[in-house]
Amino acid sequence: MCEKCGKTEYETAILNLKAERQQCQDFMTANVVDFPMMTISQVPPGADCKVKSMVTANVTVGTGLFSELSQGFSDMFGATNTATGMAFKVNSGEATARSILVTKAVAMGANCIIGVDVDYGTTANNAATVNMQGTAVRIGNLDAILDEDVMERYGKFEASLARAQEISRWLAGDFEDD
Repeated sequence: MCEKCGKTEYETAILNLKAERQQCQDFMTANVVDFPMMTISQVPPGADCKVKSMVTANVTVGTGLFSELSQGFSDMFGATNTATGMAFKVNSGEATARSILVTKAVAMGANCIIGVDVDYGTTANNAATVNMQGTAVRIGNLDAILDEDVMERYGKFEASLARAQEISRWLAGDFEDD
């Protein structure tokens, strides 16, 4: 088809590709916990490991006036509340920090983060901080060190990542396979 006759089909294909890429990105966001992150400081013997770099994430989560008041009432009566208040915000901060680490590691070509450390703190205005760091690595034989179910979940994450990257290349006009 010429540009004039195929314009509608071309625009439809672009929209479909963008929608599929967004689905892949949404899947990865929802399943970021399936990206391998370990507190171990070194990979097990026999792992084919290449170190990429250190990755860090620093997240500050504040509280609003009303959540401070509701948390204060809960504290006064000895209740434990993980659905709201500071506990909820710290958990959200951890999830955000994890997403940041994974995004940085993936951008480096890593498929795992080792030596993960999480630190917590507070600021003068009663906000909480979550600081997370680790070493991004590429493990050639990841299946040799991960349990089958973990590897299966990561395989889905990795397939989604590969498809999103492929679509991004296409949308940028790069149609040649690597």
